[in-house]
Amino acid sequence: MFKSPGFTIVELTITLVILVIMSVIAIPLYHQFMASVELKNTPRILTIHIQKAKYDAIIRHKNVVLCPSSDQLVCNTNWDNRVISFVDNNRNLQHDLNEELLTSLDLNHHYGSMKLQRFGKKQNSIIFQGSSGLPIESNGSFIYCSYDQLKNFKLILSKMGHVRLEELKNC
Repeated sequence: MFKSPGFTIVELTITLVILVIMSVIAIPLYHQFMASVELKNTPRILTIHIQKAKYDAIIRHKNVVLCPSSDQLVCNTNWDNRVISFVDNNRNLQHDLNEELLTSLDLNHHYGSMKLQRFGKKQNSIIFQGSSGLPIESNGSFIYCSYDQLKNFKLILSKMGHVRLEELKNC
C-alpha cells in the first residue's frame, strides 16, 4: 500500500499544542528577561556617558552639557528615550547647529522610567565645567523605577563628578 509523506492530523495537533504551551511559558519570561537586561544596562551605559562628558569638558576646555533630547537639538525632561552631550559654546543649555554634538545615546526604556532628581537649580541637564570637568550645581540622582517593581536603582552624581549606584526598595 502507498503511504504518502506528511503528517497526520494527530501529529499536527500534538505539535501545535506543544508550541502553544511553550509560547505561553516563554513570552512572560522573555519580558522579564528584557526588563532585567534594561535594569542592568542602564546604570552602566549612563555612567559611561557621564564620565565621557566630564572628560570631554576637560579635554576641550569648554562646558559640556548632558541632557535628554528627542530631536538632538532641544533639551527636554524625558530621560527615557535619548540622551545627548554637546559643547555649549554660548551657554544657553540647548544644542545649536554650530555646536559640536559629542554623543547621542538611545536609552529607549520599555520596562521602567528614569528621572533626574536635582539639588540646586531646576534645569534638567548636567553641565560639566571646561576648566575642571566638575558638574556645575549638578549634584543629584538619576532614579530608575521598574514598572513591575523588579528592582529600582539610584545613580548618584556627586559634586566632584563621581558616580555611585544604590539599590532602591521602592519608588
